[in-house]
Amino acid sequence: MLNFIDRKFDSKKISKYRLSIQISLDGFLFCIFDANNFCLAVKILKIEKTDIDNLFVTEPLLAKRFSTVKCIVVNQKSTLVPNNCFDKNKSGEYLKFVCSINDEKIFSHKIRKTGAYCVFAVDKDIYETVKKYQPQTEFYNQNIPLICSALSNKGKNMFVFFESKTIDIVVADNGKLLLQNSYKVESTGDAIYFVAAVKKILNIEPDNIYLSGKTNEYEREEFSSFFEKTKPEIYKDMIFITGIENALLLTLLDKLNKCV
Repeated sequence: MLNFIDRKFDSKKISKYRLSIQISLDGFLFCIFDANNFCLAVKILKIEKTDIDNLFVTEPLLAKRFSTVKCIVVNQKSTLVPNNCFDKNKSGEYLKFVCSINDEKIFSHKIRKTGAYCVFAVDKDIYETVKKYQPQTEFYNQNIPLICSALSNKGKNMFVFFESKTIDIVVADNGKLLLQNSYKVESTGDAIYFVAAVKKILNIEPDNIYLSGKTNEYEREEFSSFFEKTKPEIYKDMIFITGIENALLLTLLDKLNKCV
């Protein structure tokens, strides 16, 4: 059963719709957008990696053919490589400097305005499963929409994306990327520490600190007690999703469709 389906959804027009998928260690969610980036349907699930194949079999919409299919695979296996240093044939070597690479597919994506490529890894089983059911799928790391969105905002802003045991932080100043990094965290206190450390290192006071991903009300309140300019990042066309936590989970997919 879908978490949300808009009355404008028309099963006869699916070939004109866009499918966006997000896969993490313990979650799978997807949105269906129309050509104007209006969200028509949403489903959010907690699953294991081994359940992904079964999900494509049992969820009728995932077997349909869409105009485009984009898939964010959330992990910390990514890095930025400057344009003038980038060689696609060496993508795996770049990643080995920052993380361990096993039997994974390596991708690269040029991010406009940064002068850099995002090189990232996708679990081979996830890649093959998604491609089996949606052959036209394009893959992304979560930092790509985070960076693109940050660069499109005016002022000095920090974006903090929560995932299980990790956070991603992106900082931009009027279209200039200042920092992108991932940190392992065990608690909200750890996340607060890293945000404070980034502010100190960059010697910056952000106009806003936007939170998204797997964050609950208590964590957001704790953040706000340390950083008064903290706010949940929810686009107005996502507010219809029941509960703010669900809306925050969907933020990345909305960003992806607007910037890529």
